[in-house]
Amino acid sequence: MLSSRPMELSKMLSVGQLVAAAAALGVLCCVLLAYQFIVLRQALIADVTVQAAIISDNVAASLMFKDREAAAEMLHSFRPSPFLASALVSDLHGAQFAAYRKRSEDASPTLYDWPLAPISVKRPISYRGAALGSIVLVAETRVIGEAMLRYGALLAAASLSAMVATALVTRRVKVRMRRTEHQLEYLAYTDPVTDLPNRRYTYEMLEIQIAASRRKSARVGLLLIDLDNFKAVNDTVGHAVGDRLLRSVATLLRATVRQTDFVGRIGGDEFAVIVSPLHLETDLADVAQRILEGLRCPLQLDGLEMTPTASIGASVFPQDASAMSELLGNADVALYRAKENGRDNLSIFRREMILAAQRRAKLERDLRQHLETDMLTLAYQPQYACVSQAMVGVEALLRWHHPEHGPISPAEFIPIAEESGLIVDLGRWALERACADAVTLERLTGVALTMAVNVSARQLREKNFIDVVQQTLAKTGMRADRLELELTESVLMDDLDAAVAFMHKVRLLGVRLSIDDFGTGHSSLAYLQTFPIDHLKIDRSFVNLLPGSGTMIASAIIHLAHGFNLTVIAEGVEDAQQLQWLKDAGCDYVQGYLLARPQSFAMLELLVTAERALPAVQHHL
Repeated sequence: MLSSRPMELSKMLSVGQLVAAAAALGVLCCVLLAYQFIVLRQALIADVTVQAAIISDNVAASLMFKDREAAAEMLHSFRPSPFLASALVSDLHGAQFAAYRKRSEDASPTLYDWPLAPISVKRPISYRGAALGSIVLVAETRVIGEAMLRYGALLAAASLSAMVATALVTRRVKVRMRRTEHQLEYLAYTDPVTDLPNRRYTYEMLEIQIAASRRKSARVGLLLIDLDNFKAVNDTVGHAVGDRLLRSVATLLRATVRQTDFVGRIGGDEFAVIVSPLHLETDLADVAQRILEGLRCPLQLDGLEMTPTASIGASVFPQDASAMSELLGNADVALYRAKENGRDNLSIFRREMILAAQRRAKLERDLRQHLETDMLTLAYQPQYACVSQAMVGVEALLRWHHPEHGPISPAEFIPIAEESGLIVDLGRWALERACADAVTLERLTGVALTMAVNVSARQLREKNFIDVVQQTLAKTGMRADRLELELTESVLMDDLDAAVAFMHKVRLLGVRLSIDDFGTGHSSLAYLQTFPIDHLKIDRSFVNLLPGSGTMIASAIIHLAHGFNLTVIAEGVEDAQQLQWLKDAGCDYVQGYLLARPQSFAMLELLVTAERALPAVQHHL
């Protein structure tokens, strides 16, 4: 149905070309015939005028001497003229002196009876200025008609030949046009990488399916499929392998869905499946689960084994939406929920997801506005030495007190900042504020603490982030060896080479580095030899198990770090037994609610001042 339109255009263009050529030839023939008629008529008038002059000169003597026979004989001498019909010589008084008229047997037979009136030319007869009479010659126009007939036949033959040539050329053009139209149709409706229908065709088909379901009171299911971590494939092994992976996924989708379902590619790593007919909602879930299971099977691409897992969002018409745009939007909301749930899973749209999406969109707008108006704050959680229990540093933590919703958890607004790109400006603001507060704290209390600031994956990918760190140190007056940048293990493993290069550049500035949440990612222990870091932070998930089942893992991390000459910081210490075990295990530093909660700069100043005044033995635990 979609491909018929270009073919109709091709036919219209070919017919139009022939009609235009015929019309042009018709106009040209009419112009040439009219021009030829004018030329022939003017030529005939000129010939008759010349003959009238000749007769005038020759019959002048006959008029003078009244010799009618000589005049008649002279007129008859023009009998062979093919066009002269009659000649009449009159005397000075207008009386006929001599005449000649062509007999009917002298006229050659013709099939053409020219409809125009004969041409008449009148000329005076005189001798040395004295008028003697006049002569009137009448010429037939039949010769013009015969010439026009021959010329018209020639034009018709030429026009026919031209039309045949035009038809042949048009045929070749039509073949090329059809070939071009097929190519344009392919480009307009097909994704060139996967050979699947593209976004435009998929949306048109979805509209058709929705319209049909309205008429039949049926349902249509929509699955939006987004490949997990596809960008990492392009970045690590190249776009050529990425394209082959997309083609493999497209083949798998075609083989997995039902024969009545429609598969299209609507984005870089995003596919859509229109599930129709949909009798039960479980049919939609069944198709999605088969897709998930199929994608979990490893693929061999250029000698590399890949497992292209995916997140799937599903919605149903008319149960979840009344129009195509709403159906797509709801499926996209469900897809986002599937990603939030850890990827490689299916999420079916529910109405409450809209409220969550609306809240997320509002928080993104408010976060951007509040960042510009300096409405975010930093809280500082102290870090203590295990042995002396002296405060050695603080970790800067972002806090957002929303005027309408109250405190917003970092676990909620940090991912929003990451996805929207606000994390770059947010991180730059936090780094500068933390460094400025550290300098101010040392000036007010005389105590120089280490300031730990978290760095996101998005910041790490910024080419000028090293310059930002350097400019911040210069602007705030912060000593480089008092600043510690915390990188999570997962951030490092996203792009290992870039992360290592970044860490070496930071160390050249004198800034300290630590790996946060160590043990929760997928890095090899061998990478610890490569990372130019100062500290390892034991994740709170391991600390929470102490002093019970988590002792083996925590002890292994502490001994491993010390083997690489790294210090260890345990976070999330909330129990005195946890603290005692860490101290006995040789942990260097701790932080957690047991020792001090995250607090404002003003409260931190009071705490530092109080701890400086009190002996270490009086430290509250």
